[in-house]
Amino acid sequence: MITPIEEKDLPILQAITKTTIHECVVPSKEQAEPLLDEINDILDKWLPSREQSFHAKCHIAGQTVGYIVVKDFWNLCLLFVLPAFQRRGIGRALVQLALDECRSKSPRRKIQLNSSTHAAGFYTAIGFTQSAPALDRPGGCIPFTYDF
Repeated sequence: MITPIEEKDLPILQAITKTTIHECVVPSKEQAEPLLDEINDILDKWLPSREQSFHAKCHIAGQTVGYIVVKDFWNLCLLFVLPAFQRRGIGRALVQLALDECRSKSPRRKIQLNSSTHAAGFYTAIGFTQSAPALDRPGGCIPFTYDF
């Protein structure tokens, strides 16, 4: 089941992010910590203005297993699915809902994101195209765009 994110969900979203970053994106704690700090900052800044975004979480058997945040209806800044639940269509379902919702609301008529190396194939498979050269960051930073 997919539902909107609520303020009370923040600790579980942070836990999902931490698990996914450590298991899928960067191998070392030293590389993960700045990335986790950046993501937590994004969540903190997003929360007060969440009406200006698409946001959703996915539950399976009462457990939150993934979430997505698209700020300003064009900036897909967060998409995380617990590693044990990846490759089951959860990320695809979250992104598809975001695309459907943001299509008429995106002031840029597209969605943009920066993908980790781990997720690049996923974004390509669902119709995103690489829009610029990759940046050298822990875990990778590959710009992608989905044009409406």
